[in-house]
Amino acid sequence: MKKIILLVVFVIPLIAQDTFLNKSFPKIEGISLSGKNITFPDVLIGKPSILAVAFRQKAQRCINSWTDELLVKYGINKSINYYEIPMLGGQYTMARNWIDGGMRGGVPKPLHDYTVTYYGPLRSYFKSLDISSKGDCYMYVLNSDGIVVDRYNGFSTEKGLTEMFNLIDSLSE
Repeated sequence: MKKIILLVVFVIPLIAQDTFLNKSFPKIEGISLSGKNITFPDVLIGKPSILAVAFRQKAQRCINSWTDELLVKYGINKSINYYEIPMLGGQYTMARNWIDGGMRGGVPKPLHDYTVTYYGPLRSYFKSLDISSKGDCYMYVLNSDGIVVDRYNGFSTEKGLTEMFNLIDSLSE
């Protein structure tokens, strides 16, 4: 019995970690704040990409801790693709116009094309993207083929930003 408990507590979590790495980013369809239909990862093919994924509005400060420097260094969709994907459950679909209208008021206009809201079931994304806390932000780094090569979550740190920028630069070579 002790061996089974040790297996469940220590080994299985190690196997389950990072199951999203080296896989195509899952298909997500949404509408940008400027009204364009966007499908991920299709729109990303051709250059390295950063996707900021969040499930709560309060995660925006977390995203900004990464993007304040990221967008200064790389620009808005110049040398890399950058998108924010607010993920909302299907129960919010009826309020889409109101919610998106509020977001348009809070998101700088140059980012409206690159802020794509998803409304629908979330459970499969929690699993495929290994989401452990809906309150965190998740910054996915993808190569030019739409394959996830790394992920950073939580507020940025100097070390995390340096690692992310080095990775982006290596993907851009």
